[in-house]
Amino acid sequence: MWMLIRANPLGGETAAETGAKILAACPDSAERGDPWRWTVQLDETGPEPTVELEADARYIASESHRYTGSYTGTLQRGPGEQLIVTGLGGEALVAAADGPWERWLRAGDVFIVEGEEAETIRLSLAAGEAAVQVITLAPRKAKVLRWVP
Repeated sequence: MWMLIRANPLGGETAAETGAKILAACPDSAERGDPWRWTVQLDETGPEPTVELEADARYIASESHRYTGSYTGTLQRGPGEQLIVTGLGGEALVAAADGPWERWLRAGDVFIVEGEEAETIRLSLAAGEAAVQVITLAPRKAKVLRWVP
């Protein structure tokens, strides 16, 4: 499953402590009643936008990589893992390696990919000042991570 969330000029939910935009969280609202596991935020207050991850390390393992320039390559998502791709500048193309779908990301967009089967994702950054942050989340105590918007 994948989901693209476009940057919204009207704003969205922000973290009270930092003013950063909350891009995605699990659970996504307190009304769900589920225990908190992780939150991804976009902080645009500094000279460059940064993506910040808060996660309960007892349940979630994570890695974060920033890609810039004209990078083109593949991202590997293991079974049960989630990839969170956040546009920081310019444009980037995220696509299934086998080609059934592709989406362009711009600054502030977030693209989330999850599933029970391993998946290869193609990432291509446009020339210029394109930049994305890719966060991989992996379950420590379960087989699969789920994120319900």
